[in-house]
Amino acid sequence: MLSPFSIRHNWTFCPADQTDQEPGNAPIRYSREAEALKAIGRIGMIGSVQIGRLFGFQRRHLRRMLHDKKIVQHTLVKNKNPIPVFTLGSRGAKLLNLPEPNVRTWTTERILKSLVFFQFCCALNDKQKAFQIHTAPQPFTGKVTIGQDDRSVLILREPMEGLDDALRQTAAPIIVIAESLEQVQPLSHLLTNAKLLLDEDLKGDYRFYRWYNGKWIK
Repeated sequence: MLSPFSIRHNWTFCPADQTDQEPGNAPIRYSREAEALKAIGRIGMIGSVQIGRLFGFQRRHLRRMLHDKKIVQHTLVKNKNPIPVFTLGSRGAKLLNLPEPNVRTWTTERILKSLVFFQFCCALNDKQKAFQIHTAPQPFTGKVTIGQDDRSVLILREPMEGLDDALRQTAAPIIVIAESLEQVQPLSHLLTNAKLLLDEDLKGDYRFYRWYNGKWIK
């Protein structure tokens, strides 16, 4: 059975119309707004259900943030089903001193990796309340910090060319998220110290796979 985040679904990204309006001067209004904007700015894109689960925003919060241009709403179509997704808007970018993302250049792979990252954060939030979200260099989608423990998050979606060299050059502790055990198998020899989750594990109280005696076990 395909993961909801599998690249094999029929995906179409419909970005919002670009405008040249001034970003305005709207202040931070809600207790977790700055935290949410930083996370979106660092990772790229978040789904409408995810932003509610992770930051507690309701529709009225999102409407206000959209009005203030702190976030921008786009549509990601999966097998003809539209999904609202959000990126940093002009005011959000200005507040954080970040460039506004050029989402029209993003690949489906890039978009799905952002959404899988935030789905992992939702599962992590249910399990472990205190953590921070940070940027990470390619090929990682982001990094999470729990206490003193930093983990770079590697999300596997096809295509996966060039990952071997990048993984050989990193000493960072890694969490891998893959669609299936078969997908991660060709890279297993480079991930013997990593923790592994499959997309299906992100639905609830997950347990990591670890590499032991030549195979991934929970």
